[in-house]
Amino acid sequence: SFTWFSISKAAKALYDGFGWTVGNGRSIKIWHDNWGFEGLSGKSICVDKRLVKEENMCELFNDRKDGWDTKRILDIYGENMKDHICNIPIIHNGPDDQYIWFHNPHGVFSFKSAYSWLILKQIGFGPHRIFWRIIWDLKTLPKICIFCWRLGHNILPTYDKISSIRNGFDDICKRCGKGRETLIHAMKDCPKARAVLEFGGINNKFLGGGYSRCIDWIEDITLELDNKVISDFITVLWNIWNSRNNCIFRRVEDDARVTWERAAALSRDFQIFNLVEDPLLPRKTVTKTWQKPHQGVLKINFDASVQGEKVFYGLVVKDADGFVHGGRMGFVDKVLPIEWAELLAMEESLKIVRLNNWKNLELESDCASLVNRFNKRNNDLTLLGYRLREIHRQSLYFSFFNFRWAPWCCNKVANFICNWVKVNNCNMDFNMDYPSEIHDIVLNDTIN
Repeated sequence: SFTWFSISKAAKALYDGFGWTVGNGRSIKIWHDNWGFEGLSGKSICVDKRLVKEENMCELFNDRKDGWDTKRILDIYGENMKDHICNIPIIHNGPDDQYIWFHNPHGVFSFKSAYSWLILKQIGFGPHRIFWRIIWDLKTLPKICIFCWRLGHNILPTYDKISSIRNGFDDICKRCGKGRETLIHAMKDCPKARAVLEFGGINNKFLGGGYSRCIDWIEDITLELDNKVISDFITVLWNIWNSRNNCIFRRVEDDARVTWERAAALSRDFQIFNLVEDPLLPRKTVTKTWQKPHQGVLKINFDASVQGEKVFYGLVVKDADGFVHGGRMGFVDKVLPIEWAELLAMEESLKIVRLNNWKNLELESDCASLVNRFNKRNNDLTLLGYRLREIHRQSLYFSFFNFRWAPWCCNKVANFICNWVKVNNCNMDFNMDYPSEIHDIVLNDTIN
């Protein structure tokens, strides 16, 4: 039936977007399955099948089952894929592998993300990929970006477009009466539109050429101009379209100068009031500092960074009066994404809490993505989501537990410790006799 045919076709189109996230590796067949990240499958293997004895992905782990057999990965997948695969985190005795949607940070499928992914696939290999990449980066009003998107898809209701779906409809341009009102005619070739472009001093080479589609014309212009000028140019086209509508529906024909000046005023006002750009009048700056926890609660600030094949972390424990109760700094020889490095620092924080039997705890990090994923851990199908659920289960043993985000300026001590470890390459715990190097920063947090 048509329904099942449609479902089958959709499933085939979306197949490459699904795959296995690595847990214990027992469910993943390296020759048949997509796994790890998009593009990693049996097609990625670069040696003869007879030379690969491994069938399940777990056979590519090292002897300790907490990382990858780097040499074997190199032999099977080659130099280009080796680093990408070895960057996939592995947990010793990890959970079962999960089948996930690659294009959502939590691994959950949604029609919105599927649509975006399919559009991006089309953009990446389509003839107009430059145009599609540029339009959503335009520094202009959202409605003008949408207008540009409609230009690219040729779905503005020109007379030629209407006549293609409605028999007997006159497709002649009502403004000039000299030809079919296609989109390229309404935007460029109509004498009324051309008068506006010429009034604004548009280069004559952009007004020539026998274009049949508007998207081809605009894309050629984008190759010559910078983004600011392109934004202004699209704004002019938007005003030309509005002027065309005024003529047809209100019987008001705007002068070319009026249309151009409206576009210029809109671009100028957008630059003044646009909240994305730096304001013309500077805002009053407010300096934020470390916030003390509630009485009886200990706050742990932690930070992590990745450099080469090492992960560095630092954490500090302070009370409601700003006094230091302890901390930890160190590094591990691992290749990890930054979110996993921050997770490692978070786990080290909990280790020092259990070691000292503290019961009232607040964790603070400047890694917004980790905090957001912790808050959405129950809907996260990835391995990181599994680890965050494990951490939450451990937190149930505390009398009070909270994990919150703080800006970098409120996390200066942990950040300094992390950078200090990079220089000194050391692993160290400290109590109230904290290193003298952080004394000034600790004192500044306490006073402010």
